[in-house]
Amino acid sequence: MDAEPGLAVELAVCAFYRIPHSGFLAWSADDRDKAIWWHIRERQACRTCGTRPDEWDPDKGGDHNAYVAEPERCRGCEVRQAAAASLTGDEGRGVHIVLVRNKEVKPRDGHP
Repeated sequence: MDAEPGLAVELAVCAFYRIPHSGFLAWSADDRDKAIWWHIRERQACRTCGTRPDEWDPDKGGDHNAYVAEPERCRGCEVRQAAAASLTGDEGRGVHIVLVRNKEVKPRDGHP
C-alpha cells in the first residue's frame, strides 16, 4: 500500500471523517476531490501558527505581511501554565497539564 500515495491520502481523509473507505468511494468524484484538496491544504499549515507558506509568499499570491500578531488571552492556557510553573525539578518531568471540568461548578444553561 505504501506504493500508492493516492490511497494513503484517501485513507487519511477517511480517518478524519471516521468513515470506511467504501463510504468515501460512494461520494461523488467532486466531493472526493474537494475532501482530498482540503486535507492536503490543512497538512500544509504550520502546526504552531496555522498559516500556510503560500499565504506569506508573494510569488504564490500571498503577502509578506499577510498577518499581524495580536495578543489574545486564554483563561484555560493561563490556568495550565500556572499549574506547570508550580511543578519543580523532577516533579515536572514528563508531565502534561490537562484541563478537567470542575464538578463543583454548575454549567450555565445551554453550555456543557
